[in-house]
Amino acid sequence: MSPSSVLTWTGRVWGVASTLLLLAFMFGGAETMRPTAPEAVGLVFFPVGVIVGFGLAWWKEGLGGLVTVLCLALFYAWLYVHSGRFNVGPYFVLFAAPGFLHLAAVALRGSRSRPAAA
Repeated sequence: MSPSSVLTWTGRVWGVASTLLLLAFMFGGAETMRPTAPEAVGLVFFPVGVIVGFGLAWWKEGLGGLVTVLCLALFYAWLYVHSGRFNVGPYFVLFAAPGFLHLAAVALRGSRSRPAAA
């Protein structure tokens, strides 16, 4: 199995696990979720945008990875604008890590398909 395939399948499995856990956080409790309008904007980036990126990565790996990483970056920007501080915990990045794995797999396949310079 090639290294890019290992990255692809690790990203897919991790993405499914992240999606299930995020959905459990969103819908698994007895309390109802009633976000305010600014909070709804943040939720569009994380977890909704991240999960959409995971799904896209099954068909278009580079696009899915890019959507995931971009939504994570936009979520961090929104969080900074909304609260005035950066989140320093690793948890959001760990949930979105499959996007980075998908981008790494695409980059690895791209570098292997180019002919070597003479």
